[in-house]
Amino acid sequence: MGSCGSRPKVSEDPFTKKNRHHRRRRRRILRRRVSSSKIEANNVSHCNSALQLSHRTSDAAWFDSTSALDSECDEEFYSVYDGEAISSHADEIVEDNKKLTSDHCGILPNTCLPCLSSNAIAVDKRRPSSPETPTSRRKSLSKLSFKWREGSSDTILLSPKAPKLKPIAGLSIPFCAIEKQSPGSWSLIEPSSFKVRGKNYFSARIHCCLDLVGRDKKKEFAPTNAAFYPLGADLFLSQRKIEHIARFIQIPSINIPGDVPSILIVNIQIPLYPATIFQSENDGEGMNVVLYFKLSEKYSKDLPDQFREHITKLLNDEVERVKGFPLDTIAPFRERLKILGRVANVESLSLSATEKKLMNAYNEKPVLSRPQHDFFVGENYLEIDLDVHRFSYIARKGFEGFIERLKHCNLDFALTIQGNKAEDLPEHILCAIRLNKIDYSKFNHLGS
Repeated sequence: MGSCGSRPKVSEDPFTKKNRHHRRRRRRILRRRVSSSKIEANNVSHCNSALQLSHRTSDAAWFDSTSALDSECDEEFYSVYDGEAISSHADEIVEDNKKLTSDHCGILPNTCLPCLSSNAIAVDKRRPSSPETPTSRRKSLSKLSFKWREGSSDTILLSPKAPKLKPIAGLSIPFCAIEKQSPGSWSLIEPSSFKVRGKNYFSARIHCCLDLVGRDKKKEFAPTNAAFYPLGADLFLSQRKIEHIARFIQIPSINIPGDVPSILIVNIQIPLYPATIFQSENDGEGMNVVLYFKLSEKYSKDLPDQFREHITKLLNDEVERVKGFPLDTIAPFRERLKILGRVANVESLSLSATEKKLMNAYNEKPVLSRPQHDFFVGENYLEIDLDVHRFSYIARKGFEGFIERLKHCNLDFALTIQGNKAEDLPEHILCAIRLNKIDYSKFNHLGS
């Protein structure tokens, strides 16, 4: 019989078995402590290297034009102005990143920031293979900076072509005495020729039997003095409506001491395309009737304090409390601006019976300009844009049928500030002018 290869089972003392278990457990604890200390040491060293790498990358990545365009931070891009790009410094970053990537697969331990090697390598790939000098880099960045600013700035004109030269204000429409009424001209008109809310407009009307019937609501001729008097007028055609048109016109240098601008500009934006019932389009081909007014030299003497205070509120865009039901509301004071317009030669126009009725009903009827108005305050001028493009469909449609007859009409135009209380009355005229038979087809585009 062959010998047995198995060893006989020997009984083991329980005390010896327990000591052996304690020794094994102690060895495991010591190994864990050693490994954890090594990991912490490695983490600290890698954190330091990562921080140094991040500083280097932030110093070198600022001159990278592609990353600058991708960034949404304006300060980061506009800071690209001076300084030199050092290519050797960028090569150092790439080498360090490759080393870190090979050691830790592109990610540092959890105790540190994410590894920046992938970003730095991507930056290096986006750079051109041919060597660049600091001067060429600055030139390319300046071009990109120009494109960025050009795209972020406000559009000068909505029309395809911006004006090459600023025209002098008031050259397109000449002045003419009101007695001559020459076609294609403008004339002075007396403010007192317009009817406004009189002093007793809110007063109670008394019947002959001494019964209170209601408010008087009687309109009277306006006072003889206006805040602004006409200087000139222009008409410009445009593919799109032009807002704040004073930016593109050479305004006369007039400086009258005071808190009110010396020049008032009224830009009436009139559409020349068909009106749509759903108001889906409120911009397109049209004309801009631009009226220029000069502050009255007797502004502080001839006008009452209440009216001058209203002009200041209009200029400063102040608000006021408006009584209403069930609660009062806060409204801009500029919502009080009111348009007065009329056709002065209705009799000489060949109108049908229906057109005559409409003319008699709506001629010289005041209209609040809100919300189709905009205000622009510039150096020594105030511009008011009246946007007819945004008028209601009914108003647009009526104006559309009348626009071809403008060349036969003498139009009187005025602005006033509506008086909502007894102390605001009588209403005064802000500005007034007459346009004599203006044919818009004879005018050119702005800057052409």
